[in-house]
Amino acid sequence: MTRVHFFDGDKGGVGKSFCCRAFIQYFLDKGIDFTLVDADRYNPDVANRYAELPFKLAIFSDNPDKMRADDLVEYAKAKPVVISLPSQVGKPLNLWLDDAIDVARRHKIQFVRWFISSGSYESLNLFHIALKEHGENIPFILVQNQGVGVEWDTSQIEGLPELMSKLKVKVIDFPKLPLQERTLLDKNNLTLGAARTSDFFKNLSISRDRIEKFLEKAYKSFETTGLAS
Repeated sequence: MTRVHFFDGDKGGVGKSFCCRAFIQYFLDKGIDFTLVDADRYNPDVANRYAELPFKLAIFSDNPDKMRADDLVEYAKAKPVVISLPSQVGKPLNLWLDDAIDVARRHKIQFVRWFISSGSYESLNLFHIALKEHGENIPFILVQNQGVGVEWDTSQIEGLPELMSKLKVKVIDFPKLPLQERTLLDKNNLTLGAARTSDFFKNLSISRDRIEKFLEKAYKSFETTGLAS
């Protein structure tokens, strides 16, 4: 079985791209061959950050004539797929999944939705909506991004705790990387892995160590799901 990993969240500012970049780095460090897909037509920051990797483009649109996502199944026939989703594509993504889940299952392909959350009411409500749509058909992981939130009270959404329990939703903590290191990476357009070898970090031993510890924690969180492959 191969997997298509959707890095989702549907809300801006929850850290979808950064979580996806950490997952990409996990695959690279583990030597897992994969296809990178960016679904942000206007700012494909994940693909741009990993510019040395070949990437594909997918489009999820409310206009069926502009939807360009069917090839995800074809890519996954060969190897795992990691896809970074932009904000506000929940509706077209769910419509596409309505058609694609059964087809993918016949080809022994599993869709996995890593739903990145800040813990806000809006963020958890969007998660609830997505879970009601396809939680019985594909695994969801609620990713509690410690870098943008500090509390995840799912009981603020009526019915969400019960649904998560029924569907056995996995919940992981995504660790916080201090702003200083985030800024250094962004300012110099570096990947998380490049911090180990870049001349820029040569004399920044503490910053490099923080990034290494962050990756170690993130990788352990990914692995607890049993779906990080």
